[in-house]
Amino acid sequence: MELADFDPTVRSLIGQPFKLRAEEGPGKAGYIPDLMLISNDGKVTIVDSSPTAGDLRPSERVLDWAGEVIRARGWTHEWWTGPKDAQHYTNIQALHGFCRPMHQVQQALIEPILALCADTAQAIAAVEENLADEKMPKPMVRAVIQHLLWWGDLTTDLYRPITTGTRVRTDAAARRPAPDQWDVGTRLILGRDRGTVVSCEGDQLVVDLDPSTFEQGERTFSRQDLAEKATALPAAYQSPLFPTQPFTVPR
Repeated sequence: MELADFDPTVRSLIGQPFKLRAEEGPGKAGYIPDLMLISNDGKVTIVDSSPTAGDLRPSERVLDWAGEVIRARGWTHEWWTGPKDAQHYTNIQALHGFCRPMHQVQQALIEPILALCADTAQAIAAVEENLADEKMPKPMVRAVIQHLLWWGDLTTDLYRPITTGTRVRTDAAARRPAPDQWDVGTRLILGRDRGTVVSCEGDQLVVDLDPSTFEQGERTFSRQDLAEKATALPAAYQSPLFPTQPFTVPR
């Protein structure tokens, strides 16, 4: 799930419990995949996974009819058997804990950190030393750096261990729109959810939350209130979104 969530082309992911069910002769067949991924272009991918290839695989009979149902909807079916690089996966797992919006006090550090790392790559320890003070200790600065690494505002070599000596740099193409620039189509992180601004009328913004296991549908905010609750996604995640296909599968 962390690898899928880290991919900027994945708009939304849905985990268990959900089930595909189909009539098969005189009886019924059921099949419970691991993940449903919805990409920015509306493509739906059904994912199954196991620690190693062949472990915990459903029977070939189940996979055959499930594949037919999935393909009939124009969806794709993939089987994942674990990360190709253990260190890369370990780093993504660690950074995933910082994916949610930072506290408002910490959000004020985002622009100074990006500006500090704009010209040359800086060691994490150097960024902490430059920006930390009594009200903002180093661990709080480090949390913002990890948040920016997760969302791609900062880049580094994720195939090596992340330490205080790791050098990070601003990805100029990943800068986030400021709250006063949020308009129809802007992608936002709102608590546990992500959503898209679908309407702007004066000071009122309507956000359509992505389908997820937590919440979905449209919610209305004032721009000021939304700025306190949400953070815009970086530019890499701001690609246009197309309507997704229905989740129901006809028998």
